[in-house]
Amino acid sequence: GLASAPGTAGDSSLLGSATVWPLKRYGRFLPPKDGDVEGQNTSWKVFESTEESDPLVLTIVESGHFFISQGRTVLEGFSLIDSHKWLKIVRRAECLLLQAQAKQSECRMFRVQFGGSCREEARERCCSCVHKLSQFLPVQGAEEQSPSQDSQAMDTEHAPDEPLPDSCTSLGERRSVAQLAQWVLQQRPELPPALRQPAWSARELGTFIRLCLMDQHFPAFVEDVEKELHRLAKE
Repeated sequence: GLASAPGTAGDSSLLGSATVWPLKRYGRFLPPKDGDVEGQNTSWKVFESTEESDPLVLTIVESGHFFISQGRTVLEGFSLIDSHKWLKIVRRAECLLLQAQAKQSECRMFRVQFGGSCREEARERCCSCVHKLSQFLPVQGAEEQSPSQDSQAMDTEHAPDEPLPDSCTSLGERRSVAQLAQWVLQQRPELPPALRQPAWSARELGTFIRLCLMDQHFPAFVEDVEKELHRLAKE
């Protein structure tokens, strides 16, 4: 159980049967209450790791149990076994956004930001945690800063004739990163068949987009994505 995992915020390391990562903050999404207009009166309840507070840590036990705790208080706790059926995780830089489908019509969301002496260290810790999580379920955006994936991405960029994974090809067609970037920028009404099925349903995607728009850094992130698409399209 959690008792075997120390509550200290040191480097992420294998301690006994659990791996522990220090967090800078943990935020729990508070959905609108009954009677509220959708999209209004929504907020996040945020817990921070400060000198005055107990440290926030994320713990994954070898048995597959996932915990977020602050001192002796467990803020999140569940098993990762078969979690791909009800849990979705998206990575962005040193942060993870998690969406848990509690019931057919209910879902809850929370996000974590990893701690570190610098942002690079926080990203490395996030990458380490994603690697561990990937043993139980896929993490969207996980390839962004995985060293092995980085080398694959570079190879693809410098060898545009190489085929992309099946999810990025259509009926045997081979598309380079530049071709896909051009496709997105042109906003064609007809997508290749392999790209027509979104990973999330329209309702789930709408909720996620609303959460993104609440992030003050999201507009700049979108602008950066567009610039990068233009750069890739020219290669």
